[in-house]
Amino acid sequence: MKKLFYSLLKPLIRFGFFCYYQEVRMHGMEQIPDDRPVVFLPNHQNALLDPLLIAAYIRGSRPYFLTRSDVFRGGVLGWIFDALRMIPIYRLRDGRETLSRNQEIFDRCASLLGRGEQLLLFPEANHNLRRQVRPLSKGFTRIVIHTLRQNPETDLVLLPVGINYHRAAGFPDRVAFYFDAPIQARPFLSAGDANEVPREMKKAVSRRLRKLTTHIPPERNYEETLATLESGSPDWLQPGPVNKGLQGGDLSGMPRIPGRSGIGYRIWESAVRLLNFPAWILWRWIARNKVWEPEFMSTFRFLYALLAFPVYLALIALAIRISGADPLYYWSLAGLFLFNLAYVKYR
Repeated sequence: MKKLFYSLLKPLIRFGFFCYYQEVRMHGMEQIPDDRPVVFLPNHQNALLDPLLIAAYIRGSRPYFLTRSDVFRGGVLGWIFDALRMIPIYRLRDGRETLSRNQEIFDRCASLLGRGEQLLLFPEANHNLRRQVRPLSKGFTRIVIHTLRQNPETDLVLLPVGINYHRAAGFPDRVAFYFDAPIQARPFLSAGDANEVPREMKKAVSRRLRKLTTHIPPERNYEETLATLESGSPDWLQPGPVNKGLQGGDLSGMPRIPGRSGIGYRIWESAVRLLNFPAWILWRWIARNKVWEPEFMSTFRFLYALLAFPVYLALIALAIRISGADPLYYWSLAGLFLFNLAYVKYR
């Protein structure tokens, strides 16, 4: 039942992303091994959308996800999260007494990887919209080392993934994922003592991530550097040239995406809001105010749109039916959908 639920939900979520994002790019997915266990290690910017995008677009894979434990509440929601292959991970903020449960989680992850499954976890251990790779937690290294010791013959690989949003909290947005070449995990065990092994593992993954996503070095003034970059309207979906410009001090060669403004675009935005006024005003005045962190803004907006817009179309269809209007008016539903989609794709 859970496998069927997952199989039905994946194309629905993917279609939702097609309608929500102006562009979704997936680079390097051909490098994902299909004959050995994989630990995906992405940078983490945009709350729940980061793992959802990977789950929706990755081909031929159904990875498990390590997820903060506070979202698991049992009941129907717990069943859904389990069907989506989410595994709770406990943090100090969840209570010191909960940390002992992580050993059971590590054992489960080792068992899954030992039989060739895929696991996705975020090595930064938190999310943030800053265009910067944060220091990596040793949590992922504990899982990898535990797996290798529990399964000596396992050919486990680490696969860094760079996530790049053009404007993560905005709408409509664009996003690009870069899947790097796999890193053999077992050689790290010969790196030295118990402290040196996780340190070398973190260094290797962090080095890759800093190339796969825009990384403003911590020694630079972040706000000033970001303002300088944004003044040139860079294409954030191409982190390579942006990072090269940061390192060399010459930003003139960065690919650019000019902003779209003018009265024509303002009229277009006004028309979209007017035609979708009930759904838009509920988001603007009520739902948006419930978002407690900027990193969750796009997650809530996406989930709201995924639920609210079909309901809005259904209410319009019901109004047409009750009013006894000409059935040709039902075509207005398709027209509204295509108008909104054109706004997302070309705004």
